[in-house]
Amino acid sequence: MSFKNISCQNRIVELFKNVIANSRLSHAYIFTGQEGVGKTVFSRELAKAVFCQRPGPDACDTCNTCQRIDNNNYSDLFLISPEKNSRVIKIDQLKYLQEVLNVKPLESKYKMVIIQSADRMNEASSNCLLKTLEEPPGYAHIILIATSLESVKDTIRSRCQIIRFSPLSIPVVKDILINNLHLEHKQAERLAFISNGSVERAALLSDSGALEKKNWLVDHLLTLKPDDNLTFSKELISEWHIQDIDVLEEKRAFVKELLFSFLLYYRDLLVCKIGVCNLPVYHTDWRDTLLSKSASFSEDMLFQIVHIIKTSLEYLDANANINLLLENMITKILQLQFGKFVYGHD
Repeated sequence: MSFKNISCQNRIVELFKNVIANSRLSHAYIFTGQEGVGKTVFSRELAKAVFCQRPGPDACDTCNTCQRIDNNNYSDLFLISPEKNSRVIKIDQLKYLQEVLNVKPLESKYKMVIIQSADRMNEASSNCLLKTLEEPPGYAHIILIATSLESVKDTIRSRCQIIRFSPLSIPVVKDILINNLHLEHKQAERLAFISNGSVERAALLSDSGALEKKNWLVDHLLTLKPDDNLTFSKELISEWHIQDIDVLEEKRAFVKELLFSFLLYYRDLLVCKIGVCNLPVYHTDWRDTLLSKSASFSEDMLFQIVHIIKTSLEYLDANANINLLLENMITKILQLQFGKFVYGHD
């Protein structure tokens, strides 16, 4: 793979081809955008283009250096990411980075570091990285990969060039799912449509049988009663097999996808309520039912419900108890929806 195989990021590809051709690579970048749009893949292709033994604005893909980078075996390229079962990049990992950059390159004129999930650094890790960014060695190039730019400290952002990656188009995601994951066309099309331009999210959805789970969720949301909050939250945990996931970070990722499913449902109700013709409805099989259901909601009520779900996503990222989070979210939604007190935890 080289730049020519990067999808839907032509602006960024041309930018960096020009940067490499003119030897103007900055000492630090932040690549930001939603998960699964190619930030990490592009970072590795950029490293290949920089280190390639055949000079030019793109990697040759065939020289010894390109092949070693593909195999994670090049001495002047370093990748840092959160350790397994850790929510943050630890300060020891950033201290190791400092040690690495204090040693001159072994095989090239440069050293490059790619920090994945850079928006998951804690205060100590961020301060340690900041010291490196304040006085980087001339041969160092550091790439921070972040989904949430707001979670990266201002002092770090101000010392980096920010590159924003776009979501992939639905046809591109569909083609990747068909060609790489060998999904059948209709399934790939549905997953591409609900993945919001993210191959990573589409792949996760395909592995988890998410289409079937989303259908189950919509069927139940359409028939919720005022006092269903406790039983429904338990059914969710059981139906989505949340209790069967042992690794906490995997469990949180799965629950996040569940909350996104809630968000899509109420977003569709809002689209139906407002009557915006040029916006797609994700749950196309329920279009008529959703249109009828939206009559029982006000626009303000739907906006409030969407806010409740987004707040729950924030609580999830802040380590909230998953069972209580789901129960509280459903309780608040039902209180709004039915205009009455529903028993639940504060």
